[in-house]
Amino acid sequence: MKNLPDTYHKRLEKLTLTASLQKRRLQLSSLFRLGIFISIGWTAYKAFGGSYPYALAAILLLAFFAYLVARHQDLKYESRRLAELIDLNSTELKVLDGDFSGLPDGSRFQQPGHDFSEDLDLFGPRSFFQYLNRTGLPAGAQMLARWLSSNEVSGLPEKQHAIQELVPQMEWRQDYTATSRMIRTPVSADKLTTWIQGYLPSIPSWISYLAPLFSVISVGVGIAVAFGLLPLGAIILLFFGGLLITARFAKRVGQLAAITGEMQETLRQYGRLVALLENQSFQSAILQEQQSELLGQGQPVSKVLKRLNRLINALDQRNNLLVAIFGNAFFLWDLRQGYAIEKWIDTYGAKVAGWFDVLARIDAYNSLANFGYNHPQYTYPVLSEDPSLVMEASGLAHPLIFEEVVTNDFRIARGNFIVITGANMAGKSTFLRSVALAIVMANAGLPVSASYMAYTPIPLISSMRTSDSLSRQESYFFAELKRLKKIVDRLEAGPYFVVLDEILKGTNSKDKAKGSREFLERLLKMQATGLIATHDLSLCEVADELEAVHNYFFDAQIRDGELYFDYRFEPGVCSNMNASFLLRKLGVVKGESEEA
Repeated sequence: MKNLPDTYHKRLEKLTLTASLQKRRLQLSSLFRLGIFISIGWTAYKAFGGSYPYALAAILLLAFFAYLVARHQDLKYESRRLAELIDLNSTELKVLDGDFSGLPDGSRFQQPGHDFSEDLDLFGPRSFFQYLNRTGLPAGAQMLARWLSSNEVSGLPEKQHAIQELVPQMEWRQDYTATSRMIRTPVSADKLTTWIQGYLPSIPSWISYLAPLFSVISVGVGIAVAFGLLPLGAIILLFFGGLLITARFAKRVGQLAAITGEMQETLRQYGRLVALLENQSFQSAILQEQQSELLGQGQPVSKVLKRLNRLINALDQRNNLLVAIFGNAFFLWDLRQGYAIEKWIDTYGAKVAGWFDVLARIDAYNSLANFGYNHPQYTYPVLSEDPSLVMEASGLAHPLIFEEVVTNDFRIARGNFIVITGANMAGKSTFLRSVALAIVMANAGLPVSASYMAYTPIPLISSMRTSDSLSRQESYFFAELKRLKKIVDRLEAGPYFVVLDEILKGTNSKDKAKGSREFLERLLKMQATGLIATHDLSLCEVADELEAVHNYFFDAQIRDGELYFDYRFEPGVCSNMNASFLLRKLGVVKGESEEA
């Protein structure tokens, strides 16, 4: 098993050294540019004295300076990329130490009333999403959150294969994440997609015939005037005719140029991710399918984007006075380029959303693969060959317990329910969340915190935390009843794995015991499978009457005046409770001897 801290430390040291060298290159580049700029000024001064060699030198130096400016931008970009990579590896080292508080917690993805996410702390501070998420794109984070909370149970082997293929490709994964985190666009991908999909062409199609014809006529008339075959008035007439045609569409072209300038920068930055994805080789079906989406009309999306970039650059030349006057007068420049851009939008506009979706999916898969890389001791669940088995796990634990953890074995068949009893703090709720989160992770294709797990993919629903709502004038009890009703409704539509923690807490003990038993019996009649933790020992009596119900417990013992938990999941019913002991221990109440 690889030494993860050592791996990240070595990569961090290498990146830090490379970043230091890159910083030196940037400094030298700045000094060199300054020297060339001064040289341009000096040679230009000499050229004004009538020296043609100096004029030629000034022109050559100016061209070289333009090259250096472009190269300096590339050096700055590489410097930023290295900084992102350094931050990524520093973050991984912190996370390995259990500190992931600085990562986005995904609170914006919380859904009140969701089937299980609130019960499992899927989103929010110290959540599983915060621990897992390494996405660089907002859409990637949204995609990852949707996968975790979707209850989608299909395609497990394909998901696992995609994650397992990406796991060892750490450098490529980090390059993709760093590149995505560097994207700073004037228009978001969502806004750009909405604009492209709703765009209506404003330049008529006949321009595609008129512009080339007009250009040919302009060249022909120009040649004829030069050889005296036509009067000068012919070229003047053509000049004003071209400007009048262009002026008619000037407002439309101006609006198109304004939005495509922002569009160009957005697609240029996302184009770097496209290139990374296109140039990578994949074997898994999912990754190959995503990669194949980056083909526009049979050619790579990178080439399609470069063509758009050239068209927008050409349209941008309208700001050049010579092009604005003579280009439009003789070649209908604005209309030619504007029509070409609208044609591009018509051809590829419907595909742009799919391109962004692919980039977001790969971003999300990167996070899943990063989790797999950081947990080589975890196991990928296998599909059960026994149709009656829902889940079987050995060495199961909660992935967010970083100190020494007690693992447990667990097995449950379809249509069975396990009633779990135990003292306060003995581990019941943690165990419920361990099982439930293992199902969520497995459904997403992730490895789970266990030495072995076989299961039949199944959606999850839970009732572990219920709160009252003053705004809706709902009592705690009514809110819980609504939750239980939702579970029944879900089960009527299909099988679910149900996790319940101390239901019907909002009523008296006798009513709670009767109601809990009746609800459990209802679930069993619906062939539900799941777990229920309770302090009500009378619920354990159902196991004596129904073979589908099994009793398990977490024990608590008092040793030398101290409370001791072993956190072991054992068959049977708990006989030791700890409320009175803790009340005496904390001095809330006094024991009989103390009162005397």
